[in-house]
Amino acid sequence: MTIRPTPLFRTASGLVILGLTALVALATPAFAGQEAPETDAPTFPRDLILLPQEVQSAASEGLAAQTAEVPTGLSAAEAAWYRAQIAYVGEDFFLARNYAETAAAGGVVDAALLSGLMARNGEGGPVDLVTAARWFSRAADRDDPVALYNLGLLARRGDPALELGQPEPWFERAARAGHIPAMVEHAVTLRNSPVPQDAIAAREWAGRAAQQGSAEGMYQLAQMLDQGQGGERDAAGARVWYERAANDRHAEAAFQAGMMWADGEGGEQDDATGREWLRVAAESNYAPAQGQYGLMMYQGRGGEADPDMAAYWFSRGASGGDVESQFLYAFALARGEGVPQDFEAAYRWALEAAVDPLGAPVHDRDRDRLEAGLEGVLPADIRQRIRAEVEAAR
Repeated sequence: MTIRPTPLFRTASGLVILGLTALVALATPAFAGQEAPETDAPTFPRDLILLPQEVQSAASEGLAAQTAEVPTGLSAAEAAWYRAQIAYVGEDFFLARNYAETAAAGGVVDAALLSGLMARNGEGGPVDLVTAARWFSRAADRDDPVALYNLGLLARRGDPALELGQPEPWFERAARAGHIPAMVEHAVTLRNSPVPQDAIAAREWAGRAAQQGSAEGMYQLAQMLDQGQGGERDAAGARVWYERAANDRHAEAAFQAGMMWADGEGGEQDDATGREWLRVAAESNYAPAQGQYGLMMYQGRGGEADPDMAAYWFSRGASGGDVESQFLYAFALARGEGVPQDFEAAYRWALEAAVDPLGAPVHDRDRDRLEAGLEGVLPADIRQRIRAEVEAAR
């Protein structure tokens, strides 16, 4: 969730560089006289593969599960699980699924988990969520944390045929059993709860996940510290956790860290550091960061001014659906800075910026003034056509 969507040049923090006089000029007669030119499904847990490394290597090279030598002393169910692993490593998923289900029926918990994963993922046979839920439930009866987490994911689908109820109890059980992504899910649920006391527990669970290396846990903890949820606001702590999550390739955390450095929140103000974090987020294809990174380039904050690259990043963010980027790109097109001047395209993007991705109107005086200035330039028939095209595309 983005909590700092306001472009840097429109903050009230004393960092104004561009100002609004250029926007006012768009509505003047001089301007008007110019001519227009996408599983929430986790990957297979490799720690289920219990084979010795030499057997895994042989399996990947073609060792047949059906004829492989099985260690002595194994029960029939354990032998089936051993063969299931060989087949899975060798990517014979049909055989792996059969052996895993045989072993699961014999009480091998890991085999029940693998059976559930294969049924859910459609490996070795068709996708079968009812069967997946049944196998996960068998493993969950033994408090297997991965199975509990996967039951939460299935429950979140809301399919009554699965008979799993609400996802939260599954996530909570998985979290208490030590599953780190489940800790994050549990923290998010508590964070969104209308019960004020739940925010305290949310912060604790996010902290547990963060301390165990979860980038999303770090980000959720940073958000709660930043917003004062579940305790006192701690901007300095928020910035630290945003940066830690960003170092683990969390794009939105990099965006938040960049904005905090640029605004001097939670510590010293430094444009160069802020610009670098925004670059990380922008290059990770996070649309709000693309507009803000472009803005720092446009303003020359934290490095050389580069109107051409600024316009490029405005366009990337605009295409990604970020309304601030859409406004900034419209502004660049209207002025012809970093991109050929194009009043029609500018008007289109200004109209796009009037509604957020959820369909809610955006009340922005600067955007309104830009739209008005462009309407003073473009003929009525062109305005009507562009407006109709934008509305039809929503």
